[in-house]
Amino acid sequence: MKVVKDKDKYVLDARGYACPYPQIFAIKTIKEVEPGSIMEILVDNPASCDNVPAAIKKLGHDVLGVKDEGGYWRIVVKKR
Repeated sequence: MKVVKDKDKYVLDARGYACPYPQIFAIKTIKEVEPGSIMEILVDNPASCDNVPAAIKKLGHDVLGVKDEGGYWRIVVKKR
């Protein structure tokens, strides 16, 4: 897992991890970023495309999209 701040967004690279780890990493990381921040979560486990957005929504944050990048997915969220 790697978190990088890129200009006005955070990128969490959770590729190579199977559930529940991407979900756990996303929950931990979104708690640490500033309200209003955009965070992109990169995953390559298909189950994470459902589990990570569900966990983010359960915490009350916004899921802006899930995009297939060809071999991995980019989940874009906004912290409330």
